[in-house]
Amino acid sequence: MFTTAHFIWIAICLAFILIMTRFCLKKQIPLKAAGQMMVVICAFSEISKIMSGMMESPDGGMFLNPQSLPFHLCSLLLFSVIFITFGQDGPLKQSVIDFVAPLGTLGSICAILIPTNGTDFTTIDAYQCFIYHAGLLWFSLYLIFSGQAHLNLKALGRNLGILFFLTVIMIYINGALSAYGTNFMYVVRPPMEGLPYLNLNHGWYAYFLRLLALGVGLLSLFYLPFILRAVRLERAGHVRVVRTQVSHKTSQKQPNKKTAKKYSNDKNKKIREIPSLETRN
Repeated sequence: MFTTAHFIWIAICLAFILIMTRFCLKKQIPLKAAGQMMVVICAFSEISKIMSGMMESPDGGMFLNPQSLPFHLCSLLLFSVIFITFGQDGPLKQSVIDFVAPLGTLGSICAILIPTNGTDFTTIDAYQCFIYHAGLLWFSLYLIFSGQAHLNLKALGRNLGILFFLTVIMIYINGALSAYGTNFMYVVRPPMEGLPYLNLNHGWYAYFLRLLALGVGLLSLFYLPFILRAVRLERAGHVRVVRTQVSHKTSQKQPNKKTAKKYSNDKNKKIREIPSLETRN
């Protein structure tokens, strides 16, 4: 972690993310085309995991190592990417987009900074980890900056509920596959030893509560700028509406200059037409 090789991988991922994000936004790449590019990255990721994760079966043949199953949070998002790319437009698809955008961003950043598959350039696992998460981070940022994702308070509450549901499900899945040492979504143990916050120094229950608090805190902080911006825009729009209404009422009460001038001329004309007392006599 944070070795020379790790920094090289971070630089490669950063360059890829910046180039792809700028290209897609500048060329206004549609969602389906961006999704198809991400599907190719997902296919490379899963094929490389299958090729490197096959194990000898005692009864002959080979089977996929259960640790390579796509049950980590970022791995689960590949199914969401497929649905976003080829699924029918509607509320369900929008909810999936709203989930992938923030969770893909946060999850990919954590995965790139904490490379559980190592940083060795001679192993395919490192390529799979960094290439997939760099692609997922690019796609998530594309969803945000292109306006595809809705980052509001309603989406935050919904995503927190989905995240908690997935966490509970992973407790059962890890329990069923405990003989293989799985640690999906890191609910069994920390992703790496020696981490300052996520550790088992105070027991598993304390670790699990810290994991939940970290997830809620990071996701809430991610949404905070977007929610505050929406509140400011709503207040600004309300102020503009009030000012427009006041201006309209004022303009109705006060006659314009032409009307006032005409009224004044007519009044003076009538005064001139009134005969004086001397003329009458």
